Amino acid sequence: MKIIDSIKEHTIKILLSGLFAILVFLAGSMYHDLSATFLQTILEATPKPLLLKLLIVATIIVVLMSALSLYFYLKNKTKLIPKFGVLWDKNKEAYCPSCKIPLSEYNEQEHGPPIYEFICMGCGVDIRLTNFENPISLKNAQKLIK
Repeated sequence: MKIIDSIKEHTIKILLSGLFAILVFLAGSMYHDLSATFLQTILEATPKPLLLKLLIVATIIVVLMSALSLYFYLKNKTKLIPKFGVLWDKNKEAYCPSCKIPLSEYNEQEHGPPIYEFICMGCGVDIRLTNFENPISLKNAQKLIK
């Protein structure tokens, strides 16, 4: 089932990129045809101060849209902080250090030497919670995270 979904996803990406390439080619050829006649007459008929104002407005819009895109990217990016052998997000939830997926299966072994560990469902690795090579429980680790 996953292979079929993967094939569908890649096929859609290839088709969309092909359609985009065709549109870019058509737009380029239309620009070449229009620039010789239509755009030349518009540029000659439009006063230079108006063209300068349009250029300034377009430049400001591009800069603002770039800044806005960067702001939303940085705001929505998950920031994971390494501590106690795992990665933590701002809600004090643990993530696997290798595949960066949330850790859900937590085990505590109290008899004998205490062992506190997560089992990553993505890569199957046992990840022990340690604080300077000493075992630390999940509750204590979450308390110590700022």
